[in-house]
Amino acid sequence: MNAKMHNPQWSADQLEDWLTASVAKLTGMQPDDIDPEAPFSSLDLDSVNVVDLVVSLEDLLGIEIESTIAWDYPTVRLLSGYIATLAEQTVAAK
Repeated sequence: MNAKMHNPQWSADQLEDWLTASVAKLTGMQPDDIDPEAPFSSLDLDSVNVVDLVVSLEDLLGIEIESTIAWDYPTVRLLSGYIATLAEQTVAAK
């Protein structure tokens, strides 16, 4: 997860793929076994893992994201959709 690309123009689908791969790496699961609509808690991710995912997203996109955002968007699909929108708004505001 050491991707220092700083490209805020990722689509929700691209972010979903990235998050799925990251969750798979953290859990030891195969990416195809990750249900993008399953709550992070059901994927055996604890709060530290989820915050680490958010920090990695910040590094990847070069934007600030609230560390607790995954509680409001608790699945891969919901979080990737929200982050794509946030990144788009951040780019538009610059």
